[in-house]
Amino acid sequence: MRRVMANFWLLIRGRGAAALMSLGATALMARALGPAEFGMVVLIQTYAMLVRGLFDFQPFEAVVRYGVPAHDAGDTPTVRRLITVCRRVDRRTSLTATALALVSAPLIGPSLGMDREHVILLAAYSLVLLSTGTGTASGILRLFDQFDTLGRQLAIAPILSFLGIVVAWWLNAPLAMFVAILAVAYVAENFYLSWHGRRQYRQHIGPPAEGEVVEDATLAEFSGLRPFLWINYWQSNLDVLPKHLATVLMSYLLGPAEAGLLRLARQFSSLLAKPAALVRQVVFLDLTRSWNQGSAAFQHVAYRTALIGGGIGLVFVVVGYFFGEKLLVSLVGEKFRAAAPVLTLMLLAATFDLASSSLRSAAYAIGHAGKVLRMYVVSVAVYLTLFVALTLWTGLIGAGLAACIAAAIPLVGMTLLVRNQGDARSP
Repeated sequence: MRRVMANFWLLIRGRGAAALMSLGATALMARALGPAEFGMVVLIQTYAMLVRGLFDFQPFEAVVRYGVPAHDAGDTPTVRRLITVCRRVDRRTSLTATALALVSAPLIGPSLGMDREHVILLAAYSLVLLSTGTGTASGILRLFDQFDTLGRQLAIAPILSFLGIVVAWWLNAPLAMFVAILAVAYVAENFYLSWHGRRQYRQHIGPPAEGEVVEDATLAEFSGLRPFLWINYWQSNLDVLPKHLATVLMSYLLGPAEAGLLRLARQFSSLLAKPAALVRQVVFLDLTRSWNQGSAAFQHVAYRTALIGGGIGLVFVVVGYFFGEKLLVSLVGEKFRAAAPVLTLMLLAATFDLASSSLRSAAYAIGHAGKVLRMYVVSVAVYLTLFVALTLWTGLIGAGLAACIAAAIPLVGMTLLVRNQGDARSP
């Protein structure tokens, strides 16, 4: 637990500064643009991330899952070949995502209520996807415990966005300027991660020895790597795409302004949602080692981290319930008051995600990634069905109700899975 908490602190320190800057940037942008134009910026960002999600295989998970045993055994050539394979996946997916986003922009944009100028912005912003092949770099940094670097990386885009949006707000800049600022910040964050990943590779792994060839490395030589990447691919889609898809659906069902309100509520609830992703990244490394070594710390770390996360999340839910409306009005303006009820529900859903984060990493370490994936398939199906039905019936708050119900499903399922597996191993 000391190791887990120390690494988590390194990440959350960067994420804390990032969260404050991100909220400040969102508030200023919403005030400057108003609900309709703010919703348009949200749709542009969402479109790019939606396309990227269609080609995200999360190779950093593979670097940790297959790199830890090889690294601990001192098998550097195997680690080198693994990283070569994962880098190839990164390059191909980022190029494919960029090409698809550019080609689809003139077709998708008008269906989202965009005019010619907005479609041009949509296509231009899609070029940020060229910088997204950073999964392997992230995995290398985790493999060598460089969580301080990852923590700093988390703050780059929010800080640059905040500073740029302050200037744009002061100058009363047009929508295009806000989109450009967000694009530059996102690309800078990805370049920082790629540079540090390559730096750690040179320091700890280095070039191949004389006579050693790594360019011929393939997925097939790592037992189970191909299905593991596919499971991560679908899991990544289930984590990210429904949220982006919900924003687009909200635009279709109620309009761009309501899509902006939903994104605003999700942005505030990211105070819990983003730490949930950090928990998974931190504990996966140690849970994998604990399970492989047969350590009794496995369940201790998994359950205690889940309880701590859930307790912290409930504090945010209570604060949101009593003070969320005042907070939104004071930070963003009266026009965004309607997002307050859905904000409380989104915080509750994020609390469920935060509590289940360590349990998901535990299930992955055990080797039950496929079962976790099936749980999330059910969760997403429930979410999208309830999202459409409840939004049409109750309006914006229906999105929050759907998120809470769907988030509870994997929490319950993974608790039972980890407990049963631990009980079976105890004798």
